[in-house]
Amino acid sequence: MANDYELQAAELETFDHFLTTFIRYKNKIYAEQQKEFNHRLNPTKIQIIYMLSRERLMAVDIVKRLQLSSGATTIVLNQLESEGYITRARSDEDRRMVWLSLTEEGQLTADAMRENRIRFNKEILGLLSQEEREQFLDIVKRIEDRILNVLK
Repeated sequence: MANDYELQAAELETFDHFLTTFIRYKNKIYAEQQKEFNHRLNPTKIQIIYMLSRERLMAVDIVKRLQLSSGATTIVLNQLESEGYITRARSDEDRRMVWLSLTEEGQLTADAMRENRIRFNKEILGLLSQEEREQFLDIVKRIEDRILNVLK
């Protein structure tokens, strides 16, 4: 029987291997999306388009959620705007506020990405029973909560 140290080392190795494999798979999905849509959409642009498809945001929201500098965010948003994926609109109530929206092209791209995400999730989570999925997602949520608390 393995001592606690060996068990912990084996657990860490298994977890590290899982994370590496998962990230490789996620990168493969992003690479497929880049080929499908065009080569200008990197993972950051894909995340922004997906976020804007779910809710109305300002540039400062993107900065906070993706933990990018305001300069880097401005560059990416300028690119997305010039590529026809997003528009900017000043608020009528407060001219300092600039809301980001998807264009029709941006929404079509977001819809296609959502379909890819559904396929990705089905491929991964489809391996598990309903009960296993619920347990797995509960565990993932607890890990995410811990990580978010550490990042604060």
